[in-house]
Amino acid sequence: MDLCQFINGLPVATFELKNNLTKQTVDDAITQYKRDRDPRETLFAFGRCVVHFAVDDQSVPMCTALKGSKGRALASWFLPFNQGWNDGAGNPPNPDGIKTDYLWRRILTPAGLTDILENYAQVVDEINPKTGRKRQVQVFPRYHQLDGVRCLLAAVSAHGCSNVTRRSRAINDSPKPSPATHCSM
Repeated sequence: MDLCQFINGLPVATFELKNNLTKQTVDDAITQYKRDRDPRETLFAFGRCVVHFAVDDQSVPMCTALKGSKGRALASWFLPFNQGWNDGAGNPPNPDGIKTDYLWRRILTPAGLTDILENYAQVVDEINPKTGRKRQVQVFPRYHQLDGVRCLLAAVSAHGCSNVTRRSRAINDSPKPSPATHCSM
């Protein structure tokens, strides 16, 4: 593990950092998490850290539950935490630096991270519909989910709920987009 973010001594996020100079990518970071990070270690145990990020110059996948390297490693499911680009995957070019600096500059700021922890990250009970068994699942929002909700909240704050709803519904009938359309954090 290259980096761990703490708040008041409590671990919140871990990071495996890779870059083009070492010819390593997020795939190497994900492999390292799956192979070398034991979920029985307190830091990597379920419910201890909120999220585990694999980061390189191009992409940011994340995982909320590491499963280890013995047989269950494939169950460590890494989802993209990318901004999206050209209506697709990945991150847009960044004229001011690397494509993934949004993670440091906008998401993991004191205000940004506190907002996520207070309003979005949680542990929920999930019931298997076939067996009826209950298990706990740790939730951390993906970038597009977080961006969408924050944009809608900003639009409601600026224009009022009924105005945003009315304008959003009419978007297909009007060339003028709603305030929440094409919003970015």
